[in-house]
Amino acid sequence: MGHDLRDDEIAIVISPINYEVPSEWQGDINVGLVISPDNEIPEDIMTRVIGIATLMSAFLDVAADNPEIHDIVEEHRNYLMKLEEEEKPVVIRDGNVYTLDIWTKTKGNA
Repeated sequence: MGHDLRDDEIAIVISPINYEVPSEWQGDINVGLVISPDNEIPEDIMTRVIGIATLMSAFLDVAADNPEIHDIVEEHRNYLMKLEEEEKPVVIRDGNVYTLDIWTKTKGNA
């Protein structure tokens, strides 16, 4: 399956290394970036985005040597995924005071 990148998109491509015998796979991967050739992303922003992508890749090396870091990030990932699965946005009205939950989009001035 392919994906056509829009001009403002950068893709992180992850592929396993030495996985021919699945039970012996050590979790090694290659990480690459794909950038649209027609992008108009300013150079300073592109530099920062590439920096974020390389930090994500570096995390894997650090986590391999420090399992506690992996556990912290995994726990946070699971927390974020749970937030996405929770019920619809809630707005509670008490008189003329509205309390919004974290999913409620707001616009304008308060």
